[in-house]
Amino acid sequence: MKILVAEDEPTIRNNLVALLRMEGFDVVDASNGKTALALAREHLPGLILSDVTMPELDGYGLLEQLRTDPLTANIPLIFLSGRTDRADLRRGMNLGADDYLSKPFSHDEVLEAVSARIKRKQSFEKALTQPMVARKPSDADDNTHPAVQVKGYRIVRKLGSGGMSEVFLAVRDADQRELALKVLDTSINDDVGLLHRFIQEYALLAQIDHPNVAKIYDQGFADAHAFLTMEYFAGGDITRRIATGMTPEQALGVTVQVALALVQIHALGIIHRDVKPGNLMMRQDGSVALIDFGIAKHTDHALEHTLHGEIVGSPHYLSPEQAAGRAVSAASDIYCLGVIFFEMLTGQRPYAADRVEVLLAHHLFSPPPQLTAQHGAMQDLLNQMMHKDPTLRMGSAQAVVDYIAAHWPLAANVRL
Repeated sequence: MKILVAEDEPTIRNNLVALLRMEGFDVVDASNGKTALALAREHLPGLILSDVTMPELDGYGLLEQLRTDPLTANIPLIFLSGRTDRADLRRGMNLGADDYLSKPFSHDEVLEAVSARIKRKQSFEKALTQPMVARKPSDADDNTHPAVQVKGYRIVRKLGSGGMSEVFLAVRDADQRELALKVLDTSINDDVGLLHRFIQEYALLAQIDHPNVAKIYDQGFADAHAFLTMEYFAGGDITRRIATGMTPEQALGVTVQVALALVQIHALGIIHRDVKPGNLMMRQDGSVALIDFGIAKHTDHALEHTLHGEIVGSPHYLSPEQAAGRAVSAASDIYCLGVIFFEMLTGQRPYAADRVEVLLAHHLFSPPPQLTAQHGAMQDLLNQMMHKDPTLRMGSAQAVVDYIAAHWPLAANVRL
């Protein structure tokens, strides 16, 4: 990976360049923001480390110009700064900075920050390669009982796994009810952040009682495992249903149901940040429920909770502000729902790319995709949900529900 270092202090710049080259990175450097901008456009580095206070063009100006150019808009940038004022940090993050390193910093801190950026890029690129069609859970899945035992539950089989946990189909001893048992192995995952997210998911879901949000039942610790139990969806998520084709009425019906779930969680000050088909589960009655609040965020959480490269969404379903690393709001979830709405109508994702930088640039700069004449009546709804400016996007999830009710009054009752 090529890294650009922009720093006007020669000693700091030279030390950073030497450290990064020792770690095997290809490094270019600049002593001012104007030169750094030219080098960024010439080399398109995978990461930029930039001082804030520099001659000719300061770090804020550099970042602002990078983010307005489609070629450089998605290059991660870490600020190097001696400023510790919260307003300075917020200004940088609002412009799209990915992280801050406070001066003086150690070699280990630099390498940790760089590593976090690389991991985030790799996670996005891995997500790009995931197929659209998801298998419905079946008895052909892994039937081996895991080395996990939770008192009060009998584990039947493994349903799946993610970056932070494994999910099993389990039967509750008390009433023989089938539940999804989500388990985090704390003996292997010693990352405090992972455990925090795991506990947060239960805490957020426990606040919500809505038919279009997955029901949560229990949380606890067993041996070296943290666990939570929640509603089991035998039908899986809607990814497979999208691939087999949906009618416009079904697409509208799902959109209404998800919007109603968002109305509820937004009223509690929660932003989901990962609304995607894989997190929309089907019940036997054809209704849909929103799951996976592991990266959801309370709007009053401190800024520091999302620093250091936290993954905050899936690349195909990121809002422009998420793609740019800016602050999220309820409007971010509405954009993601708009992406899903297009996919349900057409069977295709709105933007395709073989590199994560190009995909994120589409979210930032490409207009909402055009629907065919068959679905032309829904173009205005799509445009409002996928507006690039969150302040001009559909005003709220309730506004989405109201728009659909006004134009397609029977849609709210349609089930899959």
